[in-house]
Amino acid sequence: MNKYGKLLAEQHALSRLCVDREKLPTEDILGVELTVADVDVAENVMIDGEPTTFSIYVFKEFPDKYVYGGMKLTAVAKSIMEIAAKDRIDVEKMDIKIMLKQVQLKNHNTFTDVMFI
Repeated sequence: MNKYGKLLAEQHALSRLCVDREKLPTEDILGVELTVADVDVAENVMIDGEPTTFSIYVFKEFPDKYVYGGMKLTAVAKSIMEIAAKDRIDVEKMDIKIMLKQVQLKNHNTFTDVMFI
């Protein structure tokens, strides 16, 4: 992609983290130790007519991929961004290691939990 295509992609993508990367399904990284390289939050994106907020992650182990996060990962992403801004540090330099785990509730619903390593 040339510089103009990249500029337009960055302006019109859900996140700068999606540009020049492919989506990685969360199911493919469950139980894998991951190092957070960068995070972003897409707020009030219209999905099925409803405003939705979700996170986008890039991991050191998968630099050419991005992952969308649900409620738990989005809350974590917001905290990471706040800490990075407060301490004036790049997210990549924070060396945050996580593992994603699928948890099944009594009502048989599942969600992705975040374990910090």
